[in-house]
Amino acid sequence: MSHRITRGDLLRTLQSPKAVTACLALPSRAESVRTARRFVAHQLEAWGCAAAEPSTALVSSELATNAIKHRSPGAEAQDFLVSVTFEPGVALVVQVADANPGLPVVKARQSALATGGRGLFLVTQVADYWSASPRSDGQGKVVSAYFRAAQVSTDPPGAYGLSLPEAAAPPTSSSAGPAHRPDQQETGGGMLPSHEFSRPSVPRVHNWLGGDVWNFDADRILGKELLEAAPWLRQAVAAARDHGQKSVSVLARSGIVQFLDLGCGLPQRHGQNTHDAAKAAAGESTVVYVDRDSSVCAHYRSMLETSQELECQADFTQPEGLLAHPALAHLDRSRPVAVLLHEVLPWLDDEQARRLLAALQAWLPTGSVLSVIHAATDSDPQAAAGLVAVYRSAGIAYRPRSLEQLLALFQSWDVDVPGITAVPLDRLRVVGSRKPVGGLRGVGGRKPLYGSYAVIARVPNPLLDRSCPGPGLRPGACWSWFPVTG
Repeated sequence: MSHRITRGDLLRTLQSPKAVTACLALPSRAESVRTARRFVAHQLEAWGCAAAEPSTALVSSELATNAIKHRSPGAEAQDFLVSVTFEPGVALVVQVADANPGLPVVKARQSALATGGRGLFLVTQVADYWSASPRSDGQGKVVSAYFRAAQVSTDPPGAYGLSLPEAAAPPTSSSAGPAHRPDQQETGGGMLPSHEFSRPSVPRVHNWLGGDVWNFDADRILGKELLEAAPWLRQAVAAARDHGQKSVSVLARSGIVQFLDLGCGLPQRHGQNTHDAAKAAAGESTVVYVDRDSSVCAHYRSMLETSQELECQADFTQPEGLLAHPALAHLDRSRPVAVLLHEVLPWLDDEQARRLLAALQAWLPTGSVLSVIHAATDSDPQAAAGLVAVYRSAGIAYRPRSLEQLLALFQSWDVDVPGITAVPLDRLRVVGSRKPVGGLRGVGGRKPLYGSYAVIARVPNPLLDRSCPGPGLRPGACWSWFPVTG
């Protein structure tokens, strides 16, 4: 007689040091059901579990549909999280967490014409075990479906280059219940893997500041505190995004059609991402998105549709490992590559930033460029200090830099005309108020900033004389003409 699956089996898999986990945050919209299913299917394929795809994809679709249908009222609670955990040789767990605390109820008998209650009934018939539990933070519920490993590959997760998740938090008390019975449910142990949405993350905070929906309460709370410190921050985020898109378009039109988008952050709406801008300008391009946040990578996996668009998870503080990632092999290093560092360096200290820039300079072929957007301290020093303090209170190190500090980082690069500039706001439609924000000042003859500098820097050509300093730069960098505003 086979082992009867219990809540203890579920929790052991979620806590197992041998397990790997991937999570994806989604808005409560009908199209998110398809995205959830694609996300789960992609993860199973990556982990060698394709045989389990039909059942788990069905369950993820049904649970996502329920989360959307029964979402809590109010614009601040319209999101849910899809998580899939694989413990090799043991089990596969699919979970959906949302902000509605109401636990689902399965009807014992289902009419063939019934229009409600059938989704969870299907889950109970397909999964080996299921549970519905309050989340450990009290902010909603988690519905979990457990699948035995009988149809799952036993290859170790390391075979797929995946990192192991941290151990989950201790479970809350609960009562047990058999999953195969359609008239019973689990009522406790609301655990998720370590990827929770009770703590703010920088990509989601910026997503909220940009007016998008891939964020949660903790991100919005921190975002509002940031706006109190710097009322112009929404404009800065919108301006940086707009300028980044224009820079990609200009680079693609100049003939550079390979892009390495470091610290890419969460995807934008369709048509507003790096691969969209590159394709619109040049027709064909190769784009590799890189972020150290696994949920960001999961979002890109669910939306990228061609072999010329890839994503990978890597740590920028370990540039050697980053540049050795297999995804970067898709970039042809016999041709120029554009590396995008759009609002990335402020999250690195000076030593980490120098290491990353030096590694990129050694790795990139001649003719390659950096497109950099960097938070500034000069135009509103008081607000910049306030932003640093707010992030610090959330346990996040943030380092905007002055013009002089930024110049010091690029001493060994050729900086293009017009050099380091203020991110332009001309004709930009931004989120929130369109009234001018007072209190900002220009630096070194530049127009007033909305939080950021921008610069295009080229890999130095060893055949050129680099002894002629350009205006505003120290000796060691010459100027070449390259428009950055398109």
